[in-house]
Amino acid sequence: MFLRSITLEHVRSIEHLELNFGDYPETRKWTLILGQNGCGKSTILRSIALLTAGSDALPELLRNPEDWVRNGHSECRLSGVIETTEGETREISLTIGRDSSVSSILMLNRDSLAKLDSALKHSNRNYFTAGYGVSRRFQSGASFSQGKWFSNPRSQSIATLFSPDATLQSVDAWAAQLHYAKGDSVLNLLRQVFDQLLPGVSFREIDKTQSRVLFDTADGVIPLDRLSDGYQNVAAWCGDLVNTLITVFQNYDEPMHARGVLLVDEIDLHLHPVWQRQLRDYLSLQLPNFQIIATTHSALTAHQCGINELHCLARPSVDGPPVLRAYPGEPRKLLLHQLLLDPMFGLGTMDSLDVSRKKTQFRELRAKANRNPEESDKLSALRDELSDVPSWTGAPLIPPSVGKALRALAVDPPKLKKGSVQKTARRKK
Repeated sequence: MFLRSITLEHVRSIEHLELNFGDYPETRKWTLILGQNGCGKSTILRSIALLTAGSDALPELLRNPEDWVRNGHSECRLSGVIETTEGETREISLTIGRDSSVSSILMLNRDSLAKLDSALKHSNRNYFTAGYGVSRRFQSGASFSQGKWFSNPRSQSIATLFSPDATLQSVDAWAAQLHYAKGDSVLNLLRQVFDQLLPGVSFREIDKTQSRVLFDTADGVIPLDRLSDGYQNVAAWCGDLVNTLITVFQNYDEPMHARGVLLVDEIDLHLHPVWQRQLRDYLSLQLPNFQIIATTHSALTAHQCGINELHCLARPSVDGPPVLRAYPGEPRKLLLHQLLLDPMFGLGTMDSLDVSRKKTQFRELRAKANRNPEESDKLSALRDELSDVPSWTGAPLIPPSVGKALRALAVDPPKLKKGSVQKTARRKK
């Protein structure tokens, strides 16, 4: 399954939204949604998950139908077009009344749900969707909990999108179980997943006596739950996805090559900037046949997008509903600062807040025709303070100690050309 389009009407903060993912056979593989908090990025992902869940999973996901309806409206509508493996289309929709019960919602939407349910009854891998919310908590050891709400397999695969109480399947637990069931063949898969995902860390083995996954690191052999938060977070949700794919597509020789939709809220959460740039390539390599729809706040992640892949969700006015627009170009062909200065980020300047305020104050004082002595002294002081702020044509000097530290972190410092260092103006004595 791939998604061709989704339309939301009166859903939470969203008044009306349409998002097109392309037409067969050019359905877009990557879609990244960027926007400020409170605009509805997570709502888009949850709506897709809800639309594709099926009747059996809906009661566990809807919980309180009123929460889905935008203030001032009596009902909301979610609709979309999905594409089968053969390129055929299926229209799906879901209408949710503010005062409706879950059972009445199922009855109201029975005709639309019947088409989806018919496909799901043939196989639990049909129209496969996996989703990960911001609260994708890692759980060490052999314990595992989806919370009291999620027992249906289709709702379990998207549980963290809907509840902060839902936890991911323990990597230690499922890895040990798979190793017991399939022997050493599972070790190659774990090595393939983790070695490319976690820079500077490599998968070592599964400690059968303690049911723990062990890694070789610069600090020696350590278990997953002692890696950094960033490593744990990414390893947890990617590992959870791997286990789900192996379980759902168990008769596939290469379950990572299955088709489906992956939804990830704040995909670069806890990631170092270098990882933010590399995650897209990693997921594209590991999941070649998946459609990936994710949200982000990171310019570094957005910078990797191609044509029509980046969309911005923003409010045109303070009290207006959010509006979604596609970025009119190809972000990956821009310099990073060009993307950052786009109005969708709302920065307006590449200066720090402190420098920006001082520049504004400097311009205001300089523009005054008649300055008093105190203002003249302040203008002179600001000129001195801003004299060593680098310009676009110059690069700040990197001290040798800093350059050495950056190299130790495998981060290349900017290359300096002869004469490119902006000299600091001499301060008045």
